[in-house]
Amino acid sequence: MDYPKSVPSAGLVNGRFVDENPLTGTPGSLIPADWGNGVTQELLAVITAADLTPSEANLTQLLSAIRSISRKSAGLGIQRFTANGSFTVPEGVTKIWLSGCAGGGGGGACPGGTSATASGGGGGGAGQPVIRFPVSVTPGQVIPVVIGAAGVGASAAVLATSGGNTLVGSAGAILSLSGGGGGVSGVNSPGNVPGANGGVGFPHGGDATDVSSNTVAGVGGAGASGPFGAGGCSPRSGTTAGLAGKPAYGYGAGGSGAGGYYLAGTGLAQPGGNGVPGFMLIEW
Repeated sequence: MDYPKSVPSAGLVNGRFVDENPLTGTPGSLIPADWGNGVTQELLAVITAADLTPSEANLTQLLSAIRSISRKSAGLGIQRFTANGSFTVPEGVTKIWLSGCAGGGGGGACPGGTSATASGGGGGGAGQPVIRFPVSVTPGQVIPVVIGAAGVGASAAVLATSGGNTLVGSAGAILSLSGGGGGVSGVNSPGNVPGANGGVGFPHGGDATDVSSNTVAGVGGAGASGPFGAGGCSPRSGTTAGLAGKPAYGYGAGGSGAGGYYLAGTGLAQPGGNGVPGFMLIEW
């Protein structure tokens, strides 16, 4: 594109448009229709190439279009999945990077107890993570994504559940991440006894500590943390009432186990904390 130098009637001065000057009687430049249409068509071509709909009222579309096209040309894009869905590989993209994790496991419970008994549930394990895992793809390829569900903390009658697996590709053909295991529930015992085990994972959930007599506490195991989330903190009880497990935060971390020490009388059972689901981030 250039000034309409080939049109003498345009009235260019030094190759550029000038305003009319009524004081000197100098006429202003004219804009030929062909030139005006040409400039408009070139601008519209940029806007429509960015998949935007031209609008007379929007005076920022050209800038938005240039930025969008620049991102596409540079191969920069991000799509995050926190629920099941599918990813369609954009035009011109032949490689993607995957970052994410599976779901975290739930924490173990502690049962109700009688005088001088202690118990703690194990913490839930963290879901398997991955960071910038490279994958070769084909433009237009549709890739299913399954996000691992959160593990649920145990109750007095129900065991803690493991976190769900996060899968990329049909049945996890591209990437399969394993969910963290649920923590084991405690057993009330007098005297100094081992605590319940934490759930397997990446890493494992914390083991509980069951102690009584001198120490007077049942300590639940901490939920395991991962690169994308923090596990539930370890509850410690030194009263006649136990403490429920703490939930995890973020993505892929495990809930903590419950803790209880029953100094006198009968204490109530306490549930384990819930884990958190996984997620998947796709970059290209």
